[in-house]
Amino acid sequence: GEMPASFPAEALKAQAVAARSYALTRKIEAQAANRPWDIGAGVLAQVFSREPGAAARAAAAATAGEVLALGMEPVEAYFHASCGGRTEGGLAALGRDLPYLPSVACGYCDGAPNVSWSIKVPARDLGKAAGLGAPASGARVASRTASGRAERVEVSAGDRKVVVGASDLRQRLGFSRLPSLAFDIHKPWWGDFVFEGRGHGHGAGLCQWGAAGMARAGKTYREILGHYYPGVEIVRMY
Repeated sequence: GEMPASFPAEALKAQAVAARSYALTRKIEAQAANRPWDIGAGVLAQVFSREPGAAARAAAAATAGEVLALGMEPVEAYFHASCGGRTEGGLAALGRDLPYLPSVACGYCDGAPNVSWSIKVPARDLGKAAGLGAPASGARVASRTASGRAERVEVSAGDRKVVVGASDLRQRLGFSRLPSLAFDIHKPWWGDFVFEGRGHGHGAGLCQWGAAGMARAGKTYREILGHYYPGVEIVRMY
């Protein structure tokens, strides 16, 4: 649901295989838990569309039955819009310490819209998101992950200070409001807090705009998938 239909066919095929793999892991999980549904359609389920267009259907048909697998089991093939230069490891991004979700260099998503961004967050909103109950007076990135993304953020209100997980802070502020965790924080004395960053999404797995860039550079969908999910195989499961 998040990959533009105008993307090159090889990028769309890579997305089709990744989406199918992720969906199968959810189906297996649902069966084990006797859950009456497999997967949702929203952002927490990777944004699946109920009405795919012709380009998406063609990509699905061209890769019919193909799944990313490790040890003959489908893998949790997470994906995101743009990494901003380097993907994030699965443990840091999602709490999923999976061998096929390492941090890898990208370098193909510089053409993504708003890959570099800057947003303003009022002191009241930041203080509320940090659980301080008062307008924030200061904020800084307290620690970073190996890829350079924010891991923990220290927020202060007067003499009070709290350290919150950057992913928790992003969720509280809003996923669409704070595009990614690859940010720095600045506070001009006269205005709101300014978050300046790169990329969109959690950063783990397939970088969709990076996949498009790789496809335009002549890479096949198999090469694209091998780059973002190293160590996995593409197998035809059905």
